[in-house]
Amino acid sequence: MHEKFFFLAFTVVLLVSSPVSGSLAKISSTSPVFIGESNLDISSALLDCHTIAWWPNGTPTSSPPAKNLTIASFGQDNLQIFHYTIDPDFFTGYTGPWYCQDKQPPRVVFQVLEPQVRIRAWNLDTNQDVTGTTVTLPANITYRIDTNLYPALQPLNRPDINPLDSFFKVNLTDPRGRGISNIYSGSAGDPTTQIVAFDSVPFISSSPYFWKNAAVWNKESRNAYGEKIYPDGTYTFMVTENLDHLQETYARSTARDLSGITFDRAQVTLVRAQATPTSQPSSTAVTSAPATASIPVTTPAAGETTAPVVTQRTTYSPLPSWIVLLAIIMAGLVLLRRPGS
Repeated sequence: MHEKFFFLAFTVVLLVSSPVSGSLAKISSTSPVFIGESNLDISSALLDCHTIAWWPNGTPTSSPPAKNLTIASFGQDNLQIFHYTIDPDFFTGYTGPWYCQDKQPPRVVFQVLEPQVRIRAWNLDTNQDVTGTTVTLPANITYRIDTNLYPALQPLNRPDINPLDSFFKVNLTDPRGRGISNIYSGSAGDPTTQIVAFDSVPFISSSPYFWKNAAVWNKESRNAYGEKIYPDGTYTFMVTENLDHLQETYARSTARDLSGITFDRAQVTLVRAQATPTSQPSSTAVTSAPATASIPVTTPAAGETTAPVVTQRTTYSPLPSWIVLLAIIMAGLVLLRRPGS
Protein backbone atom coordinates (compact mmCIF):
# COMPACT_ATOMS: atom_id res chain seq x y z
CA MET A 1 0.00 0.00 0.00
CA HIS A 2 2.77 2.38 0.96
CA GLU A 3 4.68 1.52 -2.21
CA LYS A 4 1.64 2.35 -4.38
CA PHE A 5 1.15 5.64 -2.57
CA PHE A 6 4.81 6.55 -3.00
CA PHE A 7 4.73 5.72 -6.72
CA LEU A 8 1.56 7.79 -7.25
CA ALA A 9 2.99 10.76 -5.33
CA PHE A 10 6.24 10.57 -7.27
CA THR A 11 4.35 10.52 -10.58
CA VAL A 12 2.29 13.59 -9.63
CA VAL A 13 5.38 15.52 -8.55
CA LEU A 14 7.15 14.59 -11.78
CA LEU A 15 4.23 15.75 -13.92
CA VAL A 16 3.89 19.04 -12.04
CA SER A 17 7.60 19.82 -12.07
CA SER A 18 8.24 18.84 -15.69
CA PRO A 19 8.01 21.70 -18.20
CA VAL A 20 4.94 21.63 -20.38
CA SER A 21 5.75 21.77 -24.06
CA GLY A 22 3.80 24.35 -25.97
CA SER A 23 3.03 24.43 -29.66
CA LEU A 24 3.79 26.75 -32.51
CA ALA A 25 1.47 24.89 -34.87
CA LYS A 26 -1.73 26.81 -34.13
CA ILE A 27 -1.91 30.28 -35.67
CA SER A 28 -4.23 33.22 -35.11
CA SER A 29 -6.11 35.00 -37.87
CA THR A 30 -3.96 37.34 -40.02
CA SER A 31 -0.76 35.95 -38.43
CA PRO A 32 2.50 35.52 -40.37
CA VAL A 33 3.25 32.00 -41.58
CA PHE A 34 6.51 30.97 -43.19
CA ILE A 35 7.17 29.03 -46.35
CA GLY A 36 8.17 25.52 -45.37
CA GLU A 37 6.12 25.22 -42.17
CA SER A 38 4.20 21.97 -41.91
CA ASN A 39 1.51 20.48 -39.69
CA LEU A 40 0.01 23.94 -39.12
CA ASP A 41 -3.40 24.35 -37.55
CA ILE A 42 -4.92 27.14 -39.67
CA SER A 43 -8.52 26.49 -38.60
CA SER A 44 -8.78 29.70 -36.54
CA ALA A 45 -7.42 31.73 -39.43
CA LEU A 46 -9.78 30.20 -42.02
CA LEU A 47 -12.98 30.13 -39.96
CA ASP A 48 -15.63 29.42 -42.61
CA CYS A 49 -13.39 30.26 -45.57
CA HIS A 50 -12.70 27.63 -48.24
CA THR A 51 -10.65 29.36 -50.98
CA ILE A 52 -7.76 31.69 -50.40
CA ALA A 53 -6.34 34.08 -53.01
CA TRP A 54 -3.32 36.29 -53.60
CA TRP A 55 -3.07 39.64 -55.36
CA PRO A 56 0.18 41.47 -56.15
CA ASN A 57 0.93 44.40 -53.91
CA GLY A 58 -1.12 47.42 -54.92
CA THR A 59 -3.62 45.42 -56.97
CA PRO A 60 -7.27 45.89 -55.91
CA THR A 61 -8.93 42.74 -54.55
CA SER A 62 -11.95 43.51 -56.73
CA SER A 63 -9.92 42.30 -59.73
CA PRO A 64 -9.30 38.57 -60.43
CA PRO A 65 -6.57 37.17 -58.18
CA ALA A 66 -3.14 36.25 -59.58
CA LYS A 67 -3.24 32.95 -57.69
CA ASN A 68 -5.79 31.09 -55.60
CA LEU A 69 -6.15 27.79 -53.80
CA THR A 70 -9.09 25.82 -52.43
CA ILE A 71 -8.11 24.49 -49.03
CA ALA A 72 -11.42 23.27 -47.60
CA SER A 73 -14.10 21.76 -49.82
CA PHE A 74 -17.77 22.20 -49.01
CA GLY A 75 -19.45 19.17 -47.43
CA GLN A 76 -16.22 17.22 -46.89
CA ASP A 77 -14.08 16.31 -43.90
CA ASN A 78 -11.32 18.91 -44.14
CA LEU A 79 -8.75 17.52 -41.71
CA GLN A 80 -5.89 19.09 -43.66
CA ILE A 81 -6.69 22.50 -42.20
CA PHE A 82 -5.35 21.15 -38.89
CA HIS A 83 -2.18 19.79 -40.54
CA TYR A 84 -1.47 22.26 -43.28
CA THR A 85 1.86 22.79 -45.09
CA ILE A 86 3.03 26.08 -46.59
CA ASP A 87 4.54 24.30 -49.58
CA PRO A 88 7.67 26.00 -51.00
CA ASP A 89 6.85 24.75 -54.50
CA PHE A 90 3.47 26.52 -54.40
CA PHE A 91 3.96 29.62 -52.24
CA THR A 92 7.48 30.73 -53.23
CA GLY A 93 7.16 34.02 -55.11
CA TYR A 94 3.72 34.73 -53.64
CA THR A 95 4.57 36.35 -50.33
CA GLY A 96 2.36 38.83 -48.52
CA PRO A 97 -1.28 38.65 -47.46
CA TRP A 98 -3.54 35.84 -48.62
CA TYR A 99 -7.24 36.67 -48.53
CA CYS A 100 -10.43 34.70 -48.14
CA GLN A 101 -11.94 34.79 -51.61
CA ASP A 102 -15.31 33.51 -50.40
CA LYS A 103 -16.15 36.67 -48.51
CA GLN A 104 -16.69 40.21 -49.67
CA PRO A 105 -14.81 42.30 -49.04
CA PRO A 106 -11.98 39.75 -48.90
CA ARG A 107 -10.36 39.51 -45.46
CA VAL A 108 -6.79 38.50 -44.65
CA VAL A 109 -6.45 34.85 -43.60
CA PHE A 110 -2.68 34.83 -43.03
CA GLN A 111 0.46 36.47 -44.36
CA VAL A 112 3.05 34.33 -46.10
CA LEU A 113 6.72 35.21 -45.56
CA GLU A 114 9.91 33.60 -46.81
CA PRO A 115 12.05 32.74 -43.78
CA GLN A 116 15.20 34.77 -43.37
CA VAL A 117 17.96 34.34 -40.78
CA ARG A 118 21.40 35.90 -40.62
CA ILE A 119 24.13 35.68 -38.00
CA ARG A 120 27.10 38.04 -37.65
CA ALA A 121 30.10 38.37 -35.37
CA TRP A 122 29.66 41.67 -33.57
CA ASN A 123 32.10 43.86 -31.62
CA LEU A 124 30.17 45.37 -28.73
CA ASP A 125 33.04 47.77 -27.91
CA THR A 126 32.78 49.49 -31.29
CA ASN A 127 29.21 48.41 -32.18
CA GLN A 128 30.42 47.08 -35.53
CA ASP A 129 30.05 43.99 -37.68
CA VAL A 130 33.42 42.19 -37.58
CA THR A 131 32.42 39.11 -39.60
CA GLY A 132 35.33 37.88 -41.71
CA THR A 133 37.85 40.22 -40.06
CA THR A 134 40.69 39.89 -37.56
CA VAL A 135 40.08 41.42 -34.14
CA THR A 136 42.83 42.13 -31.62
CA LEU A 137 42.12 41.08 -28.04
CA PRO A 138 40.89 42.15 -25.61
CA ALA A 139 37.60 42.72 -27.40
CA ASN A 140 34.00 42.10 -26.37
CA ILE A 141 32.73 39.83 -29.15
CA THR A 142 29.16 38.55 -29.39
CA TYR A 143 26.90 37.15 -32.07
CA ARG A 144 24.04 39.09 -33.60
CA ILE A 145 21.03 37.45 -35.27
CA ASP A 146 18.75 39.31 -37.67
CA THR A 147 15.61 37.42 -38.68
CA ASN A 148 12.01 37.88 -39.76
CA LEU A 149 10.98 34.66 -37.94
CA TYR A 150 10.57 36.33 -34.55
CA PRO A 151 6.74 36.82 -34.88
CA ALA A 152 6.39 33.03 -34.58
CA LEU A 153 7.57 33.37 -30.96
CA GLN A 154 4.95 35.96 -30.02
CA PRO A 155 1.75 34.83 -28.21
CA LEU A 156 -0.40 37.18 -30.30
CA ASN A 157 0.38 35.08 -33.37
CA ARG A 158 0.81 31.64 -31.80
CA PRO A 159 -1.62 31.41 -28.85
CA ASP A 160 -0.30 28.06 -27.54
CA ILE A 161 3.32 29.19 -27.35
CA ASN A 162 5.60 28.17 -24.48
CA PRO A 163 9.00 29.63 -23.47
CA LEU A 164 10.56 26.27 -24.38
CA ASP A 165 9.39 26.51 -27.98
CA SER A 166 12.45 28.19 -29.48
CA PHE A 167 13.37 26.72 -32.84
CA PHE A 168 16.76 28.47 -33.16
CA LYS A 169 20.07 26.77 -32.40
CA VAL A 170 23.49 28.44 -32.34
CA ASN A 171 26.87 26.67 -32.26
CA LEU A 172 30.28 28.19 -31.54
CA THR A 173 33.44 26.34 -32.55
CA ASP A 174 37.05 27.29 -31.79
CA PRO A 175 40.03 27.31 -34.21
CA ARG A 176 40.56 23.57 -33.56
CA GLY A 177 36.99 22.77 -34.60
CA ARG A 178 35.83 21.97 -31.07
CA GLY A 179 32.41 23.09 -29.91
CA ILE A 180 32.19 25.57 -27.04
CA SER A 181 29.29 24.85 -24.70
CA ASN A 182 30.43 26.86 -21.66
CA ILE A 183 32.03 30.27 -21.32
CA TYR A 184 34.66 30.98 -18.64
CA SER A 185 34.93 34.36 -16.95
CA GLY A 186 38.43 33.61 -15.66
CA SER A 187 41.04 30.92 -15.18
CA ALA A 188 40.71 27.60 -13.38
CA GLY A 189 41.51 27.87 -9.68
CA ASP A 190 40.35 31.47 -9.40
CA PRO A 191 37.49 31.51 -6.86
CA THR A 192 35.82 34.37 -8.73
CA THR A 193 35.66 32.46 -12.04
CA GLN A 194 32.16 31.82 -13.39
CA ILE A 195 31.22 29.10 -15.86
CA VAL A 196 28.20 30.21 -17.90
CA ALA A 197 26.34 28.13 -20.47
CA PHE A 198 26.72 29.36 -24.04
CA ASP A 199 23.50 30.91 -25.40
CA SER A 200 22.84 28.01 -27.82
CA VAL A 201 19.00 28.00 -27.82
CA PRO A 202 18.02 31.68 -28.00
CA PHE A 203 14.38 32.64 -27.64
CA ILE A 204 14.15 35.34 -30.30
CA SER A 205 10.91 37.30 -30.10
CA SER A 206 12.39 40.51 -31.55
CA SER A 207 15.15 41.35 -33.98
CA PRO A 208 18.07 41.94 -33.86
CA TYR A 209 19.05 39.55 -31.09
CA PHE A 210 22.42 39.61 -29.30
CA TRP A 211 24.06 36.82 -27.32
CA LYS A 212 23.20 38.05 -23.84
CA ASN A 213 26.06 36.65 -21.71
CA ALA A 214 28.87 37.52 -24.11
CA ALA A 215 30.38 40.00 -21.64
CA VAL A 216 31.28 37.08 -19.35
CA TRP A 217 33.57 35.58 -21.99
CA ASN A 218 37.17 36.11 -20.82
CA LYS A 219 39.35 35.05 -23.72
CA GLU A 220 42.49 35.14 -21.54
CA SER A 221 41.19 32.25 -19.38
CA ARG A 222 43.51 29.31 -18.76
CA ASN A 223 42.83 25.75 -17.63
CA ALA A 224 44.30 23.94 -14.62
CA TYR A 225 47.49 23.25 -16.61
CA GLY A 226 48.03 26.90 -17.47
CA GLU A 227 47.04 26.40 -21.11
CA LYS A 228 44.91 28.88 -23.03
CA ILE A 229 41.28 27.79 -23.14
CA TYR A 230 40.66 30.09 -26.13
CA PRO A 231 43.65 30.00 -28.52
CA ASP A 232 44.26 32.56 -31.23
CA GLY A 233 42.57 31.76 -34.52
CA THR A 234 39.24 31.71 -36.33
CA TYR A 235 36.00 31.17 -34.38
CA THR A 236 32.78 30.19 -36.15
CA PHE A 237 29.20 31.01 -35.17
CA MET A 238 26.46 28.99 -36.90
CA VAL A 239 22.70 29.42 -36.55
CA THR A 240 20.02 27.00 -37.73
CA GLU A 241 16.24 27.28 -37.53
CA ASN A 242 13.60 24.58 -37.90
CA LEU A 243 10.23 26.20 -37.34
CA ASP A 244 7.54 23.50 -37.56
CA HIS A 245 9.83 21.05 -39.44
CA LEU A 246 10.70 23.69 -42.00
CA GLN A 247 14.05 22.05 -42.84
CA GLU A 248 12.40 18.74 -43.74
CA THR A 249 9.82 20.47 -45.93
CA TYR A 250 12.49 22.35 -47.87
CA ALA A 251 14.50 19.13 -48.26
CA ARG A 252 11.55 17.56 -50.10
CA SER A 253 11.06 20.57 -52.35
CA THR A 254 12.91 21.94 -55.35
CA ALA A 255 14.09 24.96 -53.38
CA ARG A 256 17.40 26.72 -54.04
CA ASP A 257 20.36 27.11 -51.71
CA LEU A 258 19.03 27.38 -48.16
CA SER A 259 21.81 29.61 -46.80
CA GLY A 260 20.08 32.54 -45.12
CA ILE A 261 16.80 30.59 -44.99
CA THR A 262 17.38 27.62 -42.69
CA PHE A 263 20.96 28.36 -41.62
CA ASP A 264 23.77 30.92 -41.69
CA ARG A 265 27.33 31.18 -40.38
CA ALA A 266 29.83 33.89 -39.45
CA GLN A 267 33.55 33.72 -38.72
CA VAL A 268 35.90 36.05 -36.87
CA THR A 269 39.64 35.69 -36.20
CA LEU A 270 40.79 36.60 -32.68
CA VAL A 271 44.46 37.39 -32.01
CA ARG A 272 46.37 38.80 -29.10
CA ALA A 273 48.33 42.03 -29.37
CA GLN A 274 52.05 41.52 -30.02
CA ALA A 275 54.30 42.62 -27.15
CA THR A 276 56.42 45.69 -27.93
CA PRO A 277 60.13 44.62 -28.00
CA THR A 278 62.36 46.22 -25.36
CA SER A 279 65.31 48.20 -26.82
CA GLN A 280 68.69 46.58 -25.98
CA PRO A 281 72.01 48.47 -25.47
CA SER A 282 74.47 48.26 -28.35
CA SER A 283 77.24 45.66 -27.94
CA THR A 284 79.81 47.87 -29.72
CA ALA A 285 82.29 49.36 -27.25
CA VAL A 286 82.70 53.10 -27.49
CA THR A 287 85.89 54.76 -26.19
CA SER A 288 85.32 58.25 -24.93
CA ALA A 289 87.97 60.84 -25.55
CA PRO A 290 89.08 62.84 -22.50
CA ALA A 291 87.16 66.00 -22.05
CA THR A 292 88.99 69.16 -23.02
CA ALA A 293 88.25 72.69 -22.03
CA SER A 294 86.80 74.69 -24.81
CA ILE A 295 88.45 77.96 -25.71
CA PRO A 296 86.11 80.67 -26.80
CA VAL A 297 86.86 82.01 -30.25
CA THR A 298 86.35 85.68 -30.97
CA THR A 299 85.46 86.54 -34.51
CA PRO A 300 87.15 89.80 -35.63
CA ALA A 301 85.05 92.59 -36.91
CA ALA A 302 85.26 93.55 -40.55
CA GLY A 303 88.58 95.29 -41.36
CA GLU A 304 90.38 94.15 -38.18
CA THR A 305 93.37 91.82 -38.02
CA THR A 306 93.72 89.23 -35.34
CA ALA A 307 97.07 88.85 -33.54
CA PRO A 308 98.33 85.30 -33.33
CA VAL A 309 97.76 83.62 -30.00
CA VAL A 310 101.13 82.98 -28.25
CA THR A 311 101.36 80.46 -25.46
CA GLN A 312 103.57 81.87 -22.62
CA ARG A 313 105.37 79.95 -19.82
CA THR A 314 104.35 80.87 -16.28
CA THR A 315 107.33 82.47 -14.31
CA TYR A 316 107.81 83.28 -10.60
CA SER A 317 109.55 86.54 -9.29
CA PRO A 318 112.46 86.18 -6.64
CA LEU A 319 111.87 87.38 -3.00
CA PRO A 320 113.16 90.86 -2.01
CA SER A 321 116.80 90.86 -0.60
CA TRP A 322 115.86 92.30 2.85
CA ILE A 323 113.55 89.38 3.50
CA VAL A 324 116.38 86.95 2.69
CA LEU A 325 118.79 88.83 5.06
CA LEU A 326 116.25 88.88 7.90
CA ALA A 327 115.71 85.14 7.56
CA ILE A 328 119.52 84.50 7.87
CA ILE A 329 119.79 86.65 11.05
CA MET A 330 116.88 84.87 12.72
CA ALA A 331 118.35 81.49 11.88
CA GLY A 332 121.68 82.57 13.51
CA LEU A 333 119.96 83.69 16.71
CA VAL A 334 118.21 80.35 16.99
CA LEU A 335 121.52 78.54 16.71
CA LEU A 336 123.16 80.75 19.40
CA ARG A 337 120.44 79.93 21.92
CA ARG A 338 120.75 76.20 21.56
CA PRO A 339 122.50 74.52 24.53
CA GLY A 340 126.15 73.67 24.01
CA SER A 341 126.60 76.39 21.42
